[in-house]
Amino acid sequence: MRPRFGRLALAGGLVAAFVVATETGALTADPIFGAGGPLIDLSDTTLVVALVEDPDFPPLDERLVQKALRFAGNEFRVRFAAEPPKMAVRYRFRVDRFVSTYARADDPRCRDLFAARYTGRGPEELDPFVTQAKRFLKRWDLGSIRGFVDKPGVAIDAYDDAYNYYRQHYTEAVRSLQGLKTPAGTPLVEPTKTSARSFVGWLCALKRQDDYDVILTNTFILADLMTEPHPHSVFGKAKIGGIAVHSPNRTALGAQVLLATTFGIDTQIASLSELNGAPASVDERAEILGAYLLAHEIAHAVFGIPDVFDHPPGCLMTSRPGASYRDGLAELRAYPRPCPKCRPYVESRGLLADARAQLDAGQPALAARRGRRAIAMLPKHFHGRRRARLSEMSVVVSRAYAALGRPQVANRYATFATKLDPGSRDAKALQTALSLPTPGSDAVEATRTATVAPAAP
Repeated sequence: MRPRFGRLALAGGLVAAFVVATETGALTADPIFGAGGPLIDLSDTTLVVALVEDPDFPPLDERLVQKALRFAGNEFRVRFAAEPPKMAVRYRFRVDRFVSTYARADDPRCRDLFAARYTGRGPEELDPFVTQAKRFLKRWDLGSIRGFVDKPGVAIDAYDDAYNYYRQHYTEAVRSLQGLKTPAGTPLVEPTKTSARSFVGWLCALKRQDDYDVILTNTFILADLMTEPHPHSVFGKAKIGGIAVHSPNRTALGAQVLLATTFGIDTQIASLSELNGAPASVDERAEILGAYLLAHEIAHAVFGIPDVFDHPPGCLMTSRPGASYRDGLAELRAYPRPCPKCRPYVESRGLLADARAQLDAGQPALAARRGRRAIAMLPKHFHGRRRARLSEMSVVVSRAYAALGRPQVANRYATFATKLDPGSRDAKALQTALSLPTPGSDAVEATRTATVAPAAP
């Protein structure tokens, strides 16, 4: 259950209202980025990459992987005017070893995930999760969802219609998958026997592991989390091509980890291939893996841009209904420019980075202003933990006001940060530090004049 603490945790407008109510005066325009400079620079960050191979599928080729990593960085730079992180391959595993080590259904952190895992028992298995599923679908407008339903006689006029179509189409798709074989002759999908090809299993593994930031694999991954029916998966082929998820023990991407799979690129199963029936060169396969899949997942993690279905042509974050990976790559090549509708996410993240830099440079007033703007600008529809991102921003603003000698405002932001993300050690430590002095004590003046160190980027 998500923590509740009143109206401040709700939509972006209410968070912005908190910012304005806490300050004297309104948010003002403040040009911050030099012409041609990156909005954010992650070039000092190195992501640890692990290759996880399923022996039932074509192996991961080292040359393809290295090319894909370069394509991912280049695409990220083009789409977001941002310097990408470095990526280094350091581990290689068999999928059975990886999953048996990390995907543990008995771990309290994973019990809710496995309880909501679809095991192929038909539409009735989805029904206990109808409320969560509809709430998840409501993240997208009906027009976007309607684009995935191209079936005579099916009208999507309400979210109940979308859920009912998902209930029918998805379960039929999984039933078809259960009749398919891998190149090794083994069943493609065995929901009741293994977690190696399960989205739920991978979510658990990525949550529990503490050594990797990026996983590249060659296996098939079934979309089987009944509380989160991603439209481009459950209204399509019921498979997952990439993931960006919470991984609390990894810090390089802010407690997130990424996964991308070559399955859709390399499979010979015609109904699941993403190449429109034509072979691909190593370079094209690497470009699809890096530019189309992996760069997309990096953007989820860094900026919080969700999967979108209504952005202009060439948006890296768009999954077009009925489009293959090859179609998507062709569109990226045809429109080599940033997406204007992604810009608020990028600028909000850039403002956070700049606020930290200004605090480091001894400019707390600029840090406070830019941190407040980052909070106000962050869109409501966010991939991942939006409250945690808002908490990060609030911590920076709190530290800035502490440096400005305004402890009451600093304490309000610290309290807000802790309420947004009760698990944040930075927020709790800051709130404790700011709450220690008592009125009339010498410590009050010390708090008013001390510069509080900024959080690590």
